[in-house]
Amino acid sequence: MEFTEGQWALLKDYEDRNYVDFIRGHIVRDYPALANDPTLRDRLNAAFAQTKMLRFTHDGPIVDFLYVEATTPGFYWIPEVIAWLHKPGVPAEQRFEMLMQATRKRQQEMKEKR
Repeated sequence: MEFTEGQWALLKDYEDRNYVDFIRGHIVRDYPALANDPTLRDRLNAAFAQTKMLRFTHDGPIVDFLYVEATTPGFYWIPEVIAWLHKPGVPAEQRFEMLMQATRKRQQEMKEKR
């Protein structure tokens, strides 16, 4: 069986929507209040499209990106985040992972101070 380019594109779109819906299910499980957010699905789809534009290739950073979008809408449009992710020399996916590591470290430090 052979598919045309258009059929492949439709299949890929369907696969992407299923992927985002699967992650959305986990997000809503972890943050039940987000189940009532009527913008969540569209925001996650837009964030997923952004990971593709940034050339993310690994599930871990993609999932983290979607979780951050769920809890901090539009975070990837913050000028400092844009500048960091688009800084030359290191792929955006790796820069995002560095940002997540720094954020987690800072959160841990704040917990320890309490």
